[in-house]
Amino acid sequence: MTKDKAIDIVVYTLEKSFEILQNNSTWQPIVSVRNQLKYILEALRNENDRFKLNEINIGLYAVREFENDYNDFADRLHEVSGICRLMIKGKL
Repeated sequence: MTKDKAIDIVVYTLEKSFEILQNNSTWQPIVSVRNQLKYILEALRNENDRFKLNEINIGLYAVREFENDYNDFADRLHEVSGICRLMIKGKL
């Protein structure tokens, strides 16, 4: 996977988060997921800022909060979680 492809996937997933729940939603899982997606996106664009990647837990949110009602979004979160793992390993 290329960095540009990874960026496209993260951007798409972030956009989907606003389609399923309002921009001003205060529901903690979606707020956390959006913050993590923004961090991953920034880390992809700026390779020097990757020190928090081990704290990313969007895969857990995908399973606990989204798989039942928003399966497509959960799949996107799992894909981004995989991107995060590649970043941690230095493969992206």
